[in-house]
Amino acid sequence: MDPVRIYSQSQERLIALAGGLDAAALATTVPACPDWTVHQTYAHLAGLCADVVAGTVTPPASDEVTARQVAEREGRGIAEVCDEWRAGTPALLELLGTQNRMRYRLPVVDVWTHENDIHGALGLDPVTEHADALLDFALSGLGRAWPEQAPGPTVTATDADRSWTLGAGGGPHWRGTAFELYRALMGRRTPGQIAAMDWTGDPAPVLPALSLLPATREPLTV
Repeated sequence: MDPVRIYSQSQERLIALAGGLDAAALATTVPACPDWTVHQTYAHLAGLCADVVAGTVTPPASDEVTARQVAEREGRGIAEVCDEWRAGTPALLELLGTQNRMRYRLPVVDVWTHENDIHGALGLDPVTEHADALLDFALSGLGRAWPEQAPGPTVTATDADRSWTLGAGGGPHWRGTAFELYRALMGRRTPGQIAAMDWTGDPAPVLPALSLLPATREPLTV
């Protein structure tokens, strides 16, 4: 995964998008993050950048931290929020490019995930570029945490011609596009949506372990 490139491109798209959003769009609730509006999701992204650069937060950030990030930017216009985010980004990219610990990849996961959350809220097409690299990062981390001798699923990204086997294998075979698999792993699909994906074998024994973040409350399409 190229963290600098993924983060930079996602941020550039999001800031360009923000410049064309009216008040109604900015006030739209984000179904993937139902406690936030589009504007508040931008505030979180700016706040996480600032916190990581300042060294006051080590990703992943807790719910309390993300709530603070949003609250601190309450009342600021979207242009001000984006200006702050843009100003802090060179220092963050320096960290992303020089620090190899997994936690310094999490801001990349965050920005790409929330970019698609925002697109879903606004009825825009998903951003699928880099989904395969992010899926590999997520499954590699999940594989390290999976008990070595425990049966685990095989996961195949049908559009990337790649497969991963977790644990000792022998479990069900889960197939989908890299985007759909990654969104499911990041809690952006309900358990019912995941179970309805392309499986060979019974997914029930492994489903609880396949959301790295709390599963969405309502079905999402992006």
